[in-house]
Amino acid sequence: MSKKTLILHDTFLYKWWGERLILMMAKALKADIASWFFSSWSFDLRKEWFEGKMIPISWEIFKKWFRHIKLKYAFLFKTKFIKSYDTLIFSWDSISAVRNASKNQKKIYYCHTPPRYLYDLHNLYLEKVPKYLKWVFTFTCKIFRKMYESDIKKMDLILTNSINTQKRIKEFLNIDSEVLYPPVDLAKFKYLWQKDYYMSFARLSDAKRVDRIIEAFKQMPDKKLICTYWVNDPQKEKIFELAKWMENITFIKSPLDSEFVEIMWNAIATIYIPIDEDFWMSSIESMSCWKPVIWVNDWWLKETIIGEKTWILIDKEARVEDIINAVNLLTPEKSLEMRYECEYRAKEFSLENFEKLINNFVNN
Repeated sequence: MSKKTLILHDTFLYKWWGERLILMMAKALKADIASWFFSSWSFDLRKEWFEGKMIPISWEIFKKWFRHIKLKYAFLFKTKFIKSYDTLIFSWDSISAVRNASKNQKKIYYCHTPPRYLYDLHNLYLEKVPKYLKWVFTFTCKIFRKMYESDIKKMDLILTNSINTQKRIKEFLNIDSEVLYPPVDLAKFKYLWQKDYYMSFARLSDAKRVDRIIEAFKQMPDKKLICTYWVNDPQKEKIFELAKWMENITFIKSPLDSEFVEIMWNAIATIYIPIDEDFWMSSIESMSCWKPVIWVNDWWLKETIIGEKTWILIDKEARVEDIINAVNLLTPEKSLEMRYECEYRAKEFSLENFEKLINNFVNN
């Protein structure tokens, strides 16, 4: 009798690499997927050839305020069904469900990062909380931190997405983990002829610093920029206002997966300049389309790219003038020169390699 595997992921909210990773992991393991809910703005799993069970833990609409409390409650009290599985894989904020697991079940945690609102970015989150609720936020975080540190110790194996995050887990939790890089399905990413624009596909939020990319292109009206975004992006109105009246900047709302890939296919290069990002598949997806990347000189980015053959790095402070200089340096001609090195590097993160590794971790 074959063993049954369940992957628990907090929410299928976007069409980002986190959701894509879980989908590819489930296909590789022939696993079921449980999530708080499956948003219509995320992947339609049935159209992605997913054949397992989709188990919605709640049909409640995902709202920003108190979302972490709601997630904790849902995974603590609505996941008794997980006992029927042999292996459990936890992702993002689903970790609280481990309290409903039995001792004889294999428990694996894929740690994208220790929750940043509890650890390294706690003060940044606290600044955004209204003054009269700061004490509530601080008190709640203390409780959640204790719960998280207790839950993670119940795991038999901890996997993570990069050496950078591995170090963060060690620093904050003093726990060892194994690196398993997310994959890219190379069959979906192909090279098409280059057009005349650069691409930003970061979520419109403060930590992604898309506002600085906008400011840079406002000073380069002869250069075109396409920004993709999703309906739930927290800073979209602020970014829209910043780009108002700029004819060289175009926003594309919630592109289908195929549309997203085509936009990337036709770009000169991609731009992504986050603050201390955990891991992001965008560099690999970009290279899969033979497109070099403009990135900040920071942490995990150096794990995926090769020298100056596949990227142009700017200072980690990502000043507007740094972005302008990088765009001017990464011309269409320069991009074409870098395309074969990009393709070569992307192959090391193939879906085939990932499937072998995840099966070894889960089934051995």
